[in-house]
Amino acid sequence: MRRSICAGCLGALGLLLLILGGIVVGLFEPFVNSFVYKELVIRNGTDVYQTWKHPPVVPHLRIYFFNVTNKEEFLSGEKPVLQEVGPYCYREHWEKVNVAFHDNGTVSYETQKHYYFEREISVGSEDDIITTLNIPMVSAVSQWRFAQRLAKLALSSMLEVLNEKPFVTHTVGEFMWGYDDPLLKIAKDIIPPDQRLPYDQFGFFIEKNGSNDGLFNVFTGVHDMTKYTTIDTFNREQELSFWKTDECNQIKGTDGSSFPPGVTEDTVLYMFNENLCRSIPLTFWHDIEEDGILGMRFSPPIDVFANTTVKPDNDCYCVGGPPCIGGGVFNISICKFGSPSIISWPHFYQADPKFLNAVDGLQPDAEKHAMYIDVSPRTGSPLRAQARLQINIAIPHVPEVKPAARLREIIFPVLWFEDGVSELPANIVELLQFAENVPAVVKSSLLMAFFIIGAILVVAVGVSLLAEYFNLPIPFLNPNYSIETIEGKMNNTPPTPTHKPELTGHTNTMVSENPDNDFA
Repeated sequence: MRRSICAGCLGALGLLLLILGGIVVGLFEPFVNSFVYKELVIRNGTDVYQTWKHPPVVPHLRIYFFNVTNKEEFLSGEKPVLQEVGPYCYREHWEKVNVAFHDNGTVSYETQKHYYFEREISVGSEDDIITTLNIPMVSAVSQWRFAQRLAKLALSSMLEVLNEKPFVTHTVGEFMWGYDDPLLKIAKDIIPPDQRLPYDQFGFFIEKNGSNDGLFNVFTGVHDMTKYTTIDTFNREQELSFWKTDECNQIKGTDGSSFPPGVTEDTVLYMFNENLCRSIPLTFWHDIEEDGILGMRFSPPIDVFANTTVKPDNDCYCVGGPPCIGGGVFNISICKFGSPSIISWPHFYQADPKFLNAVDGLQPDAEKHAMYIDVSPRTGSPLRAQARLQINIAIPHVPEVKPAARLREIIFPVLWFEDGVSELPANIVELLQFAENVPAVVKSSLLMAFFIIGAILVVAVGVSLLAEYFNLPIPFLNPNYSIETIEGKMNNTPPTPTHKPELTGHTNTMVSENPDNDFA
């Protein structure tokens, strides 16, 4: 009886452990996620808020110029020969300023960025000389390409008076932060405001040092973590006005500094970049491991800049066509004051081979030129990121403009850059390791303990009951059998007779000491 009670208790314990294992399978992840999500919410005065406002990461901007080595031969009809010169590295410091929380669960801010040149990790100094396209002149010619002949001749005369040439030579510092160009000063008086550059100088990062990229308003996650850090408005607008449809004008996703938690391989991340004038989708590429943290690498899909014949949805970006450029390059002139600016991935990576074949000196390589973001799945935090873009100029052929008459139609690479974070601070790594790795270890340990021990107990009790019921010769599990009993049967040894005690105080008179004489 006592043995049956013990067996029942052990069986019940085994079943309980199995039930607990099932509970862990179903509820452990939601429980951990709810805890993590609560800590991620952006609230004033918390550690997360301080990290969000003052990012502890150290981003680097790396610039690679395409130096033109055969400008005269190119003007005579040959391919341009380009020499990649770089990197020129700038350490960045980011800080969110003008922060304000709102009742609808959003927070607005501007990200102020400062750039500091780092000679030690650069290929040269900012005094290095680069020869490339005269972009202000080419932009003016492009804007006049559909004008009346008289207007083109007037532009031609003006360019000759200003002694403008198709190519210019300046230092790296001048190309980065600005150099004087008389054409820009004159353009302010003759070009409509929406089609002229807002500066008297030309530089790829002119007035960017110490400036911000616009006013973002994002969700804090206090009401809905699926919208965590996603953009509600940009510069107080919920959509853009550059493209042909509402879908393409939508401001989707985040600013790229974080993403909603719970990322999976099926997740499509969106990153809005004001310099691209659109949101870029990011899809799963492959698994990675950074600093002991298992993460996922996301990258733009190969058809993000595809022709409309390949991806009809891209027709909404075809504002100046048809025909549209496509084929791995993207026309952003509509949001760059009419400048014939064309972006692509560096070295025309994933672009139509015709763009690569039109120049010499480029060699696309996914390892060097693909844009990617590595994401921590549970938190949505970037582990490493490199935003890589190439700036090209669409050169028009306008023979009426004499200084540009020898130019021919071509997508001309000018420079490419990568802007991102290659490593995280140790304290951030530890937090992400705790958030990603510890729950997985705890869950695995609990499942092994509950399922293995529970299964062993249930199976043992079940076998014991069957052995006892069917009188099976199983030692320890069947109380009717022992090791000695089993060994005796196996050796054919008769069991030892039971000793019978002698009767005392009584004598049987019918039995003598000599049995042979008993019936005599």
